[in-house]
Amino acid sequence: MISIIMQNTSTGEIYDISQLVTNISWDTVRIGKPAELSFAMVIEKGLEISEGSIIYFIKDDTKIFYGYIFKISRTSDETLSITAYDQMRYLLNKDTFVFKNKRADEIVQKIATDFNIRTGVLENTSYKIPLMVEDGQTLIDIIYKSIDNTLINTGEMYVLYDSFGSLTLKNIKSMFNNLIIGDESLLTSYSFDRSIDGDSFNKIKLYKDNKNTGKREVFIVKDSSNINKWGLLQYYEKVNDKLNEAQIRKRAEQLVFVKNRVEKGLSLDCIGDLSVRAGTSIYVDIKGMELKQRFIVDSAKHSFSNNQHTMSLTLKVI
Repeated sequence: MISIIMQNTSTGEIYDISQLVTNISWDTVRIGKPAELSFAMVIEKGLEISEGSIIYFIKDDTKIFYGYIFKISRTSDETLSITAYDQMRYLLNKDTFVFKNKRADEIVQKIATDFNIRTGVLENTSYKIPLMVEDGQTLIDIIYKSIDNTLINTGEMYVLYDSFGSLTLKNIKSMFNNLIIGDESLLTSYSFDRSIDGDSFNKIKLYKDNKNTGKREVFIVKDSSNINKWGLLQYYEKVNDKLNEAQIRKRAEQLVFVKNRVEKGLSLDCIGDLSVRAGTSIYVDIKGMELKQRFIVDSAKHSFSNNQHTMSLTLKVI
């Protein structure tokens, strides 16, 4: 059973609009976007819907989405199209922050506190980032930069998401899902791709400007074997001027370890399962491809229509 409850933040009135709603879509993306709930609904006299109204989406006693209405569209056939986002939408605000020796979870907490964003579980990410100076950046980009720094320096991947109204940061190991998707479980169709066209690099070139000597110092790590196979794919980045040579070389080596690989992607269309959202990892077993391994969910689109629940997933190799 599906329940969609709306609370008008201007009047405080609460409405159960479950019977008015059709064609529900719940979309989550692992990096860079808030979760989105969109649906169509019949217009009912006396029902006041305004921007900022709170939306709760619950299915079979499972709490799925808590967010706020950002878009309202009305059509000539007397229906409304509603788009709501969870509170990660407020991380698209911009500001300036300077962090010294702070962990990614501490950075998340500081930003959340400053912008009145509720937090839940923020797992200790262990690694203290020496320095981050972020001027006029979106909050979400600042946070993901701290998560990327943690990954590069520790090999540990963390996922940021909103859990029914609580901003959450978890190690991907905490989000392993026992669900198996394959020929004999939920799967209806699939496509698989391999690519070096996105985030694959075989040469890392880092530089900093030495204010004492007035010269630019360059640090390079490369994989000649993959350069011969793929051609030269260079990653170029300015690092913090306060990092020493050992720290910069370590970052270059860690970057080549993370990025010097073929990206593998898998797209699945399946019968829906509410335990799957962006950031969770699932096991895939497709006999036609002789594929048996675990993937991380990069994006998940759940659709609810005519008493059917389906999902479309894009996956990445962990």
